[in-house]
Amino acid sequence: MKTIIFVHPWEGSFNASILQKVREIFEARHETYQVIDVYDDGFDPVFHANELKEFSKGTSPNELVNKYQKMIQETDELIFIFPIWWYSVPAVLKGFLDKIFLKGFSYTETNMGCVAI
Repeated sequence: MKTIIFVHPWEGSFNASILQKVREIFEARHETYQVIDVYDDGFDPVFHANELKEFSKGTSPNELVNKYQKMIQETDELIFIFPIWWYSVPAVLKGFLDKIFLKGFSYTETNMGCVAI
């Protein structure tokens, strides 16, 4: 399964056109995919106190974070579709990466440093 992480708030954007074309290609090839649309889902990229309390444990009280982690665990390929704003990724994507790819989910800590899982 492929997972598309779509990050753009406007349905008329160039990025929305890219998403539509990617969907058309996957459907024509009968490929299984799912879409994480952070704006449509109302994803909050800000770390709140209750989330930071669990950060060092690698857990989150945020159900959307847990849903996204489950979706990503089921995937073989991640595809990111997002604009470049001010020479960087949108803040909501940075927050997505910070909140989703937690210790124990995407990496583990060792005496030698962090190691990807």
